Amino acid sequence: MSPGVRAWFRPAWGFTGVLVAYYALPLDRDASVLRLAISLLVTGGGLGILAWMMALELHRVRAGQPGRATGVLTMLLVLVILSFSLTFYLLNVLAPGQVAGLSTRTDALYFTLSTMTTVGYGDVHAQGQVARAVVCGLIVFTIVVIASLAAHARFRPPSF
Repeated sequence: MSPGVRAWFRPAWGFTGVLVAYYALPLDRDASVLRLAISLLVTGGGLGILAWMMALELHRVRAGQPGRATGVLTMLLVLVILSFSLTFYLLNVLAPGQVAGLSTRTDALYFTLSTMTTVGYGDVHAQGQVARAVVCGLIVFTIVVIASLAAHARFRPPSF
């Protein structure tokens, strides 16, 4: 096996672990509104921290400083995707109808990815004002951070 392929093992296992955690996080629809609201706030706080980390990395890259390994940036992107997915899921559990067509975590992941890639099939869409505000944040994040990182990145196998 080539070193380039082997270098992606750790990010792949990391992604698998994060995905398992995303689906395993106990968020029963029968849980109290307070518990779900706290989960949403914690998820939002985590998103804020991730956005800050990505913005700092973008600043480093744009300033010509050496950036982090591609694997680290990939894991940050995976965390952002799953955090936004969790936000949409929790938002819809707390206020049903905020995102039309969303009822499962997979729906939330699908909606997040279709929004970030600007595909937007329309079968799952933001209907409520809060959901639309979160979607606007996701779109701005995608355009500013991801596009800038992609434009300035030198793609190479990750080094851990």
